Amino acid sequence: MMRTPAARSNLPGRAHERAGRARAAACAKRSGALALAALALLAPALADAATPPAAPGLKALADDELSGVRGADGIAFNLNNFSLTSSLDHPLTLTYLSPHGSSLMLSGLDLSRGDDPDLFADPYQLSLVSRGGGLPDVIALDFPLNAAGNQKWQLTADFAHCDAVTAGTCTGTNFLGGTLQVQDLTMKGGGLYLSPSTIADTQGIAFGLGTQLDIGSLAVYSRGRDAGGIIDTGDKLVLQGIHLADANTGGAWMLADLGTHPGLINAATDSQGSYLHLQIGWPTTSADVPAAALRIDNITFTTAGLNGAAATATNLGSASIASMQINYLDVKFRTGQ
Repeated sequence: MMRTPAARSNLPGRAHERAGRARAAACAKRSGALALAALALLAPALADAATPPAAPGLKALADDELSGVRGADGIAFNLNNFSLTSSLDHPLTLTYLSPHGSSLMLSGLDLSRGDDPDLFADPYQLSLVSRGGGLPDVIALDFPLNAAGNQKWQLTADFAHCDAVTAGTCTGTNFLGGTLQVQDLTMKGGGLYLSPSTIADTQGIAFGLGTQLDIGSLAVYSRGRDAGGIIDTGDKLVLQGIHLADANTGGAWMLADLGTHPGLINAATDSQGSYLHLQIGWPTTSADVPAAALRIDNITFTTAGLNGAAATATNLGSASIASMQINYLDVKFRTGQ
């Protein structure tokens, strides 16, 4: 079979065409591979840019790490709008009933507190403090500084003593002592500090306690309150303007100090029986025991007149103690004695 020139010249053209298509396909494959590789490299970066960083999570601690964790700030809290209010029908009552059947009762309790304008600016602070030196830790309750005196407490309560109680009812002689009322009581600074006793062979709770104290008035109304809760002011003893502070600084007076002058509360037993023990021990250092200054602005007795006569008021004026100290105190509370 003869081939024409045209046919001969057309064969190389088709071959070149097929070779070109093969080279184009190969280039396309290489370009696609490069594109896929670039996307694989860019994917983590694109994902990080599109996704916000994860919030830090909790980390598990080993036992040795956990044992080294210590709280630094403690717990701050306030008593904003605190109040306890008795109802006339069911008054709030605290009763101490002795094993011998007598009782001491505070009833009709009303307790409330005024507040600072900024409710959380001056809180109580509860913390655990390490003393070191092998001494036990201290539970510290630091009182508000209350420099402006805005945190003011009010208290009203009736008190009574019954010499025989049967099934919760006074069946003996019930002495009604009247009504106690405390107005505008402020505590400024200081605090209460508790720790296990470090006295040899003595169990109990050691304590430190101190504050600066101001009371607007403290009154005892011997006639008490009527059925409507109104105080009968006919007979009364009123102390106005009571101020207690450190005699040297004018600030908080520490009547007991855990480090140098500790107090102690515990229960003990001797040959006469068991008792509740309250003690402030002798100073443990050569430093002087803190001294307090006490001032009462006015003391007044008022006695109701008989048969419509006018009441008689006796004004004793003011009283003060420039400096007083508690070097040692030992009180034992026994039942039935």
